[in-house]
Amino acid sequence: MESSYPSLLPVLWFLGIWALANIAFTLYRYIQKGRSNDAEHSETLRVELASPLHLRVTTTMFNNVVAACAQCSLTRCPLVSWLIDGFYRVGVCVSFVSMVVCVGVLCTAAVQIAARIGAKAGYPLADAWSMVLEVQRYLGVAHFDQRATPHVGSDSQHSRLSRRLVGTPDPQVLRPIIPGVTLPTGHLWHYLLALSICAIIHELGHAFAAARARVPLRNLGVFVMGIYPGAFVELCKTKLDQASVGSRLSIVCAGVWHNAVTALLVFVLVRSGGLGAVFSHTGWTRVTNGVVISDVASNSPLHNRIPLLSTVYRIDDVYLQSNYSNTWNTNDRFGETSIARWTHILTATTNRDTNTAGYCASTVENMDDGLCCEMSPEFPLGESPDNDVFCFERFAQSSKLSLSKHTPMCFDLRSVLERSDAANRCQSDSDCLQPNQRSHLYTGKQKSSICVLPSSPFASSRVVRIYYHLPNNQTEHMLLYAGSPTELWLDVQVSSLCPRYPYLPHTLPSWIETLMQYILSFSLAFCLLNALPAYYLDGDLAFKLLITAVEQRTRVARATKCNILASADSKPLYKKELTDSGTEEPVELSRGGQMVYTAVTALTTALLGWCIVGSVLLLAL
Repeated sequence: MESSYPSLLPVLWFLGIWALANIAFTLYRYIQKGRSNDAEHSETLRVELASPLHLRVTTTMFNNVVAACAQCSLTRCPLVSWLIDGFYRVGVCVSFVSMVVCVGVLCTAAVQIAARIGAKAGYPLADAWSMVLEVQRYLGVAHFDQRATPHVGSDSQHSRLSRRLVGTPDPQVLRPIIPGVTLPTGHLWHYLLALSICAIIHELGHAFAAARARVPLRNLGVFVMGIYPGAFVELCKTKLDQASVGSRLSIVCAGVWHNAVTALLVFVLVRSGGLGAVFSHTGWTRVTNGVVISDVASNSPLHNRIPLLSTVYRIDDVYLQSNYSNTWNTNDRFGETSIARWTHILTATTNRDTNTAGYCASTVENMDDGLCCEMSPEFPLGESPDNDVFCFERFAQSSKLSLSKHTPMCFDLRSVLERSDAANRCQSDSDCLQPNQRSHLYTGKQKSSICVLPSSPFASSRVVRIYYHLPNNQTEHMLLYAGSPTELWLDVQVSSLCPRYPYLPHTLPSWIETLMQYILSFSLAFCLLNALPAYYLDGDLAFKLLITAVEQRTRVARATKCNILASADSKPLYKKELTDSGTEEPVELSRGGQMVYTAVTALTTALLGWCIVGSVLLLAL
């Protein structure tokens, strides 16, 4: 009987680390108690435990560095200063575009989550999600579905990472990231490092924009809350309130803008081949005929079965080599690079997509035990106790298996697929009835030979043939894998680079590439979610400042019109709020503006809360 204790190990590690952190902080505070000579040091660097699961580190050591970078002699050049100011003005525009896009995504996610919960509860709410999909199709918005043949446009860096994290046939628009549940535990360090980098870039955006507007930086720091790392900056509130509305908008939107620029730079670096060029010039060789196995998870069934640094050049009937030409237009179907094909085949295809022909098998060898074709979401490969016996279907029939209309056919998987040479492949049953080609296999049984394919009615599991070469050896090897293709993609790390020298770590390129994908994904998430006009997010203050700016312009326009109509000797009806020092007093929102701000912010916060709670509820269900 398999023990259930290993599943509790991550929880025990989590509780143990935080228990040690609480004990260490208690001892530190006890040792520092009564020491007055370290007051200056405590002001420079302060460590505090805000709660048992919330650790904060605050420092003022970088205040002068940030101010010096923002106000250096180069930035005082009129042209450079104009370019930097324009850079942040563009950031304001991008932030509001992100706000609109994210509100739309949030509404779509809310309807989808409600439909799924309703479907699980037995209510006919699923029609609402179908209506959303119809609207998306009408507007030309692509929708990803693993059960359908994918389009070229769905094979982007972000969608590949999303499919990797989601791992469901029809992924949610928004899905919480929980290590060990929706995030592979093997990617925990990628997740922590990428999230920390994106948070620091976001907060440095606020800090630099504030320094440009001459708003002093009080301190900056990092924190860990549970399993989620982050960063923060604290500005001088008095100076911030005295800054102009435009300056405050630049400061508030700078974080979202820095994340958007980061996502763009990472995307260009990865897609342009710049990352691979760096490795190619520092000791690695690019492999063009497939992908190199750089690491295999210890809990994977392929561990110790496929050697590291082996080159996988083919999966089923699809060659990974980018310039290989076969019967399909593989560039259109699976992507232009070997890595893209590897990813797309294992995350967005079925047996019908990757097998151009079936396999000849004899009905005399049917080993039906009444269980091998009993397939369900819990047993996607059947319930047969014999691991070598699998359910097959006719190659010419529909890809959706209907066991009520077709006689179950169970064969030994290895005996059928391991003789997958050209002579034993077929398009129909008639191709298996040629004695001159198959007499050595089915002597006297040719009339009972049929053309079949391993059945995979559920996208969660299927049979995959992996063809590979050993390191420094071009001998062909074939390995059969039966299970979840998504887990195979997660457990086996591949790269297009192979180290030229034995002392170079062969896992480094794939590790860096995965980190870049997480940085891209989290940067886009920061760019969208932080732009939401919801409480405690940057979009909250940005939306309020937008209403303030609109009201100020309206007052200026009205006052200017009144001043023009007024007599020359009368007192002006409008007093310009901007003072000679370039600052302006805080302007309160009008009653109507306050109502709009409160309504929009409350509604968006409620939608975001529903999406978070609903996503967690779906995981529990």
